[in-house]
Amino acid sequence: MFVDNGVEQRAAAAVRRTLRTSKHSLMGRLRLFVGGCLSLCVVLVCLALLSLASNIIVWGRQVPTTAAGSVPVRAEKAEAEAAHARRKEAFEIVWQTVKNYHFDPTFGGVDWEAVHAEFAPRVERTQSDRELHLLLQEMLNRLGRSHFVIIPPESIPAAVPDEPDEPDDAAPNEIREKKSLPPTLDGLNLTERLTNGIGIALHIIGGAAVITRVEPMSPAARAGLRPGFVVRSVDGRLLSTILRQMSRASVYQPIVKHQLPAEIIISYFNGPPGTYARISYLDALNRVHRVSIRRERLKGEMSPPVQSLPPLFVEFEARRLRQNIGYIRFNLFAIPVLAKFCAALRAMSDAPGIIIDLRGNRGGILGVLYGMGGLLETSQVSLGTMHTRGGLLSFQVIPQKHPYAGQLVVLIDGETVSAGEMFASGLQETARAIVVGERSAGATLPSIAKELPTGAILQYAFADFRTPRGNLIEGHGVNPDIAVKLNRHALLAGHDSQLATAINVIQPQVPTPQFVSEPDTDEDKALDEARARLRAMATTNAIDPQVEPIIDRYVQAIGGQAAVEKISSRVSRGTFSGAYAGMSINTDVVINEKAPDKSVTLINIPGVGFMRRGFTGAYGYEQIPLIGFRELKGVELADIRLASDLHWSIKLRQLYPKMTLKGQEKLGDAEAYVVEATPTRGLPTTLYFDMQTGLLLRKDNIYFEDYREVDGLKLPFTIRTADTSIKLTEVRHNAALDDATFVERKDCFNR
Repeated sequence: MFVDNGVEQRAAAAVRRTLRTSKHSLMGRLRLFVGGCLSLCVVLVCLALLSLASNIIVWGRQVPTTAAGSVPVRAEKAEAEAAHARRKEAFEIVWQTVKNYHFDPTFGGVDWEAVHAEFAPRVERTQSDRELHLLLQEMLNRLGRSHFVIIPPESIPAAVPDEPDEPDDAAPNEIREKKSLPPTLDGLNLTERLTNGIGIALHIIGGAAVITRVEPMSPAARAGLRPGFVVRSVDGRLLSTILRQMSRASVYQPIVKHQLPAEIIISYFNGPPGTYARISYLDALNRVHRVSIRRERLKGEMSPPVQSLPPLFVEFEARRLRQNIGYIRFNLFAIPVLAKFCAALRAMSDAPGIIIDLRGNRGGILGVLYGMGGLLETSQVSLGTMHTRGGLLSFQVIPQKHPYAGQLVVLIDGETVSAGEMFASGLQETARAIVVGERSAGATLPSIAKELPTGAILQYAFADFRTPRGNLIEGHGVNPDIAVKLNRHALLAGHDSQLATAINVIQPQVPTPQFVSEPDTDEDKALDEARARLRAMATTNAIDPQVEPIIDRYVQAIGGQAAVEKISSRVSRGTFSGAYAGMSINTDVVINEKAPDKSVTLINIPGVGFMRRGFTGAYGYEQIPLIGFRELKGVELADIRLASDLHWSIKLRQLYPKMTLKGQEKLGDAEAYVVEATPTRGLPTTLYFDMQTGLLLRKDNIYFEDYREVDGLKLPFTIRTADTSIKLTEVRHNAALDDATFVERKDCFNR
């Protein structure tokens, strides 16, 4: 998604103001696994592209410029030196980040050290941040991979005017006047541009921009535009020229080559409400028509910002087709889409089949794939695997209650990228769906973003992706099971050949699917209990006498048994630092506990929702935004049952009937007794007790620090692992807590 030619400078300034005045820094310290070539700051990348195409033509004649309305910069020597140092630092950060985090330590055969030696002198000679950003992108292009992008903080002004659309019959020797486009709307609001347009979709067929979809009742529909019409120009700019300029933009061309139609729509056809798009087009008989269409509010919504991902315009459509077949289309894997997708599946539960239209889908947040997959799969499967330098991460899908079990067809095309490709290939290779359409873009790398000293954003891939069968999509794309291309003649006849094929694939005679029950996972629980009984039978006089005084001293160290028994509930508040779905987060956490054995931990994921993990006294569960609901079984259930006992500290002998002193170990500056404790259910636990204070310092990989006294009890105010940390700021005892506090929140996934 990007903004319109002719207002690049003003739109860029508006985007920069939006980012800089946000309550949260959208870059730098926050990260997000994203699945689209322009998934971090799509607008900023794209608004520079078209102007960049013209810019490159006259690159040697340009001088650094400032934002619209400002005076030329006359920097002092110190400022110039600081800017030069900043550019060198940005170069080193980009180069070093790729060296440290590229998923392939061989960089695909590229000599990355030699690249540094080549580009470092060129960076020394740069005279502006803009020149540096182009150079950095050129360097990243050496990798030959998607999702390695430099997103500049400002727009690049167009320097070459376009040829006029009229008149077409000018004499060969006639000198045509070259006119620059007039500026429009200083301080243009970015949201207005993304959400206001004329309501069409384009596809490049045979080099022409062909209309493939016209939204019902949209301005375009009222103006008489139809699928199959060819758009020649918009606001005096020929579409052929726009496409040619993009192909000339060699530095950024790899980024946009699979997304030209969507970017053209946002850049040229969208705009402020009440303004007009002047369009010339060819009808079914190839007759030229010219029309001015008033821009209006489009169907869709702006997604909320999620850490480093700014608000994006989201479209979602769900309806019934003939033979009661369901149809779902969305343009991004964004957070608001997941709830709509779930609701649509529930409403179409009686459909013999559902078509998921991912044509033109531009990727998005990879976490959304988990939730969608769980609504379509009846057993736990993997939709693919991310390969990083540190190891593998599988996209394991957890079936939700009553997943849709009917027939499934997925539509893709050459503009389906990243998360859309992952989703389509995962459903295809798990034999869950038939894929119809054209080979996808082949741009599928999970990525992270960071801010550079120049204010630009570096988006870089940290992992490769392989399908469930181990196939690479990057550079190859997803091959459909049934290949069908769009053609203009069929569109003019009102026939979407790809959609028609998908409808024909679904067999209406198949009985209406019924929601299936959740898979039976009681086997894990039974196995765990059997193992626990065997351990119990094998133990006599199970508590090591050397452990007895360690336990007694621990109880006294925290305040004594009587003080613990006075506590009927506990509410702890603080901050959580860690990662979620690839996002580095620092957010609020609340831990509610109630005697005898109820607990729930609530972690607020900004822009996403609350992550819950709890034990109700009867069952344990995990409820994660984007992924869904999961009931805990086996060892996980045994662990959370133990951890939820409010009086755990004074019940060690009952909860762990076998305890053995394994020796001593140094933890930081403290010497600790190491005790192996085996519960009646679950796996053995290793406890580390401070030899000097008697306090518990560690439980397996969990560290307890910063003990403070609250109501006569010593409690740890810092609880951390190697990757996460909870720092408490407030602890209240004996607060009234309703049992409903500990139950999962009811939503579309678990109803």
